[in-house]
Amino acid sequence: MSDVTQLSYLVASALFILALHWMNTPATARKGVWAGVAATTIAVLSTWALPGVSPHLWIVLAIAAGFLVGVPLSKVPLTAVPQRTALSHAFGGAAAGLVGAAEFYLGRMEGPQQLTKFRMVALLAEVLLGFLTLTGSLMAVGKLQEVKWVPQRSVTYPLQNVANLGLFGVVLALAGALVVDPPPPGRRSPSPG
Repeated sequence: MSDVTQLSYLVASALFILALHWMNTPATARKGVWAGVAATTIAVLSTWALPGVSPHLWIVLAIAAGFLVGVPLSKVPLTAVPQRTALSHAFGGAAAGLVGAAEFYLGRMEGPQQLTKFRMVALLAEVLLGFLTLTGSLMAVGKLQEVKWVPQRSVTYPLQNVANLGLFGVVLALAGALVVDPPPPGRRSPSPG
């Protein structure tokens, strides 16, 4: 990685930190938004410029999809900001979960040395927390938007805590099994030429 790329990542990180700080008060929130936009732009362009980053069409399509979804969401009325924020969190959770899953499959293709115990724990935490954030945030959006099929009151049932803890235990057991004994490498597709 070149010095310019490392410097751009450092600048982007500093701008992200400033964006979070400035978003704490209404007086500086607009400055925080612009700092976040600048940080994201620097990070994306710096990564995109790295050798070996391809295919470019998928990157352009992802950026276009972000604009198609983001521009209308930026124009919501002030009364709908909580729903929009929850929806943004849902997208962030989905992104984290999908990146974790993709990293797992990429590591699996590259061989067992890539899936160390530490990396497996990190990937599993990323996937679990990402998809929990996705589902929880979508429920919040539904409740805040008062969607008909999302109940406004708490949904409870007998032995709910036992069922939740049991499901959590199954997830932890499966995650532990993946950490202790990662799956064997997958088959690579034949390289052209």
